[in-house]
Amino acid sequence: MTRMMLPLALILAISSSALAEPAPSVLVTTAPVKSGSIERSITAYGTVQAGPGASDTLAVAYAGIVKRVDVVPGASVHRGQAIALIGTAPSAQSAYVQAEAALRAAKQTLAHTRALVASHLATRMQLGQAEQAATSALSARNALRREGADRATAPIVAPYDGIVAAIAVAPGAQLLPGAAIATVLRGDALVATVGLDPFQAGQVRASDKVAVIPVAGNGRGTLRGVVLAVSTMVNPQSGLVDATIKLPPAHVLVGEQVTARIDIGSARGIIVPRDAALPDGHGYTLWQVKSGHATPVPVDVRASAGNSSVVSGRIDPALPIVTTGNYQLTPGIAVRVQR
Repeated sequence: MTRMMLPLALILAISSSALAEPAPSVLVTTAPVKSGSIERSITAYGTVQAGPGASDTLAVAYAGIVKRVDVVPGASVHRGQAIALIGTAPSAQSAYVQAEAALRAAKQTLAHTRALVASHLATRMQLGQAEQAATSALSARNALRREGADRATAPIVAPYDGIVAAIAVAPGAQLLPGAAIATVLRGDALVATVGLDPFQAGQVRASDKVAVIPVAGNGRGTLRGVVLAVSTMVNPQSGLVDATIKLPPAHVLVGEQVTARIDIGSARGIIVPRDAALPDGHGYTLWQVKSGHATPVPVDVRASAGNSSVVSGRIDPALPIVTTGNYQLTPGIAVRVQR
């Protein structure tokens, strides 16, 4: 009986060994640990608008009548170009005539007082008063002349190259002194206002360089701007933090939408393919191969650009990093490295 049982046990052992499944393994590709840096950037969206001090409201200092309007809102204008023609109101012309008469009278009084002083018939104080009156009359007359009250009509002209943002009058309108005629924006002082996530706002600084791309395109390419300021409060309408970007002189339109890529410096660390670090619910996990088995390494992703990321963590520089196949890995599982 004993001699018959031994061959049977041996047969069962051999059969069990033959049927046993091989240990699981995962086919992966790897790369050596490589240090480097990636330029970091933040992408934001916004619109083009007038920058601080970029606009002027043109007005008349005397009563007038709008004879003609030569431009429309949104038009580009050059320095000295006529925006509107304003007729001088009769009251303003009358004020100028009165100022001329007052100046002539003051000059005559001054000349007469000087003659009296020379004959010792008037005092130096009286002469000083006459000189002051003549100076005041001249200043009043010259002010009205500069304002155009000495002419039947006077043009309102652009003070610089720019854009007509608004026209506040129409032909035939009666104007009171100080009435606004038009608002002009400096063409070289436009900015883009973009919205940043509150967390991102803390990473952006004044003077950071920005690549600004008009959404409409039209072959204008990328504009090179710079951050002027970052707000310290959240815009209640958008829920974002506004950043103001100075734009170079270029053909952009007020109100135009733009995409802004803000450079916020470089991040140094271990360069890996973007998909090499997998999210794990708490952060990211990178896998390395040690003695033919997978070893997880918790890492922080510091920056990403294109197909690469910069990560930091307790990465062993002597062990290869898994670049593909990592989504199938579990701690300690055997790996086969694709050659």
